Amino acid sequence: MNANTLKQRAPADQPDGLPCRCRNCGKQAVKMTAITFDAEVRHDGRLYEFNIPKLQIAVCEKCGEKIFTEEVDEQVNAHLRAHMQLLTPEEMRAALNRVGLSQKLAAERMGIAEATLSRWISGTQIQSRSMDNLLRIFFAFPQVRLALGSEHPDPLLGTRDYVGNT
Repeated sequence: MNANTLKQRAPADQPDGLPCRCRNCGKQAVKMTAITFDAEVRHDGRLYEFNIPKLQIAVCEKCGEKIFTEEVDEQVNAHLRAHMQLLTPEEMRAALNRVGLSQKLAAERMGIAEATLSRWISGTQIQSRSMDNLLRIFFAFPQVRLALGSEHPDPLLGTRDYVGNT
């Protein structure tokens, strides 16, 4: 028999590699499960507390050890965005498509690094409340995109109330 023949298959409702051995107690009892999870996340200088009713996470059935993975982090981040009512990566992509701008051009107009916008859109970083406000205003108002997109911006922009084309 070769090594592949001896490999144990995970049940249909378990990802490959599960059940597996717990690093805490050593038992072969780690399985995917949905748990209620009270999260505390520090973001943008503040501590946010929120509940995730069905966090999909690997848990040892013997000792209760939880295995935090990138997938778990993604779930927590998605719930944090929802809790803070921040734009999601999907909403940002849709807005870029709607206004017909590339990530590069949008980042240039907003005065942020293209890599920063890329991290928000890929979901690897969560934007601050102030940056979320800028994104929302930028995507919502063509006048803002126009004002920020000029090669020769008005040096008085923001120093007085805007009254339109006068």
